[in-house]
Amino acid sequence: SRPFLTSKFQVGSAKSDKINFSLAQKVFHSGDVPKDVLEAKRIVQKTKQANILGTEPRGWNASTIADQKIQKDVYKDLKRQLLKVRAGLMDEKVMKPSKMHSEEAIAERFKYVVAATGQGPIGKLSKTWFNAVDERGLCNHSIEPDWPDWNHSHSCHTKEDKRHAEGVMQGKEKRRQQMRAKSTVLDSTEYVNPVQSITNINDRLRERKIDFQDLREQFKRELKVDYPRASEERLQAMAQRLLGEKLLADEKVARFPVHQESFRPNLSLTTQDRRYKEYHHPGTWSWNEAEKRDGWSCCLNFGKDSRGCEYKVVNPDSWCTIGFERSSGVAAAGRG
Repeated sequence: SRPFLTSKFQVGSAKSDKINFSLAQKVFHSGDVPKDVLEAKRIVQKTKQANILGTEPRGWNASTIADQKIQKDVYKDLKRQLLKVRAGLMDEKVMKPSKMHSEEAIAERFKYVVAATGQGPIGKLSKTWFNAVDERGLCNHSIEPDWPDWNHSHSCHTKEDKRHAEGVMQGKEKRRQQMRAKSTVLDSTEYVNPVQSITNINDRLRERKIDFQDLREQFKRELKVDYPRASEERLQAMAQRLLGEKLLADEKVARFPVHQESFRPNLSLTTQDRRYKEYHHPGTWSWNEAEKRDGWSCCLNFGKDSRGCEYKVVNPDSWCTIGFERSSGVAAAGRG
């Protein structure tokens, strides 16, 4: 097989049959990490290691200053370095555990928080179970703190068990009597139960099939001519569909006898558009030296009383929101 067609396991893939993994388990494939990332990780890990003895090669000095008075090159005396190492002066400093926060002190503080708050478990503090009041064990408690504790006792003769059983019996008996009581809101004369409603629908469909059986057979014979190779089931389905469409069309004609009649209001009778156009010349009436006659400078029309070359639409029914000094009703303007 070709290598690029070989499936490779990846976390969260649909080809994997496992979803949960432990923290100590390495589930990512080494091939998923790019090479430059692995190289950068190796360089960072190497730089974190202290080169106390000077066994590793020095890094490249990118400085171009040659004057030793300004910047001196760092040269370590290996003999003095070894003497410091033997004396322990080059050791890394390790933080010692604090005496104020020992394991015993932390456990006592946990117990104090539980006793002071009375919240029972301290799982949110130490991820362990401890209850200062109830020490029956983990088997008596559920996974949710809001749920009641599980009583794994098999005895049913104690006073507490008898009271609990009587309370359950009373609650069930009360609900039974409430469900059997007749409702004062329900009208029994008008109410139809679901079983009777479905029975009525089935009877109506059965009667319709019997009444229009001849018409359906006629549709079936006509379809047999158009589709000679159709099966019996297909012919019955097509005939039933045509019969249903015919009944719907008949019901529509019965409800709307006039074919062209429409119940939509005629807005053209009540809504009138009184907008009109006003034409004008934006230019001036002046002498044209080229034509040796008077004319309009905007469109070169030589009639002084001619219709303007531009217009504006005036709507006398519009609201005037531009002030008293403006002309009302101006909706748009254009060139004629």
